Amino acid sequence: MATQTLWGQAQQSKKIAKGIMLYSTASHGGFHVSNTRQKDMLPFFKLEDGWYEEDCDWCLVILAFPEYFKPSEYVDAISCMKNWHPDRYEEWTGCKLTPEDSYIRRQQAIDNADKFLQRIGKES
Repeated sequence: MATQTLWGQAQQSKKIAKGIMLYSTASHGGFHVSNTRQKDMLPFFKLEDGWYEEDCDWCLVILAFPEYFKPSEYVDAISCMKNWHPDRYEEWTGCKLTPEDSYIRRQQAIDNADKFLQRIGKES
């Protein structure tokens, strides 16, 4: 029987380690980390539901459990975390990210600039 995932019925699965599975569905996929393995994760890597989607969240699993992945995947995971989870990255490393370092930080800077321009336009 196929496993039901957050993204639908799994078409493929791969056991990475005890309590860490990689699933793919017809439309999406990602990792599932069991409750037991979630307890082994530092808080800035942990998503409460245990599902880590393949676009932006996969990096958290690799950074939490680097012993199961290639060094190149670890390097890619750091880049992904900077771009998509900058608050978590900053908490983990203590390093402040700039808009040049992170996609999300760039979007926040653009949003802040837009709000500022809107406020100035209303005051004129």
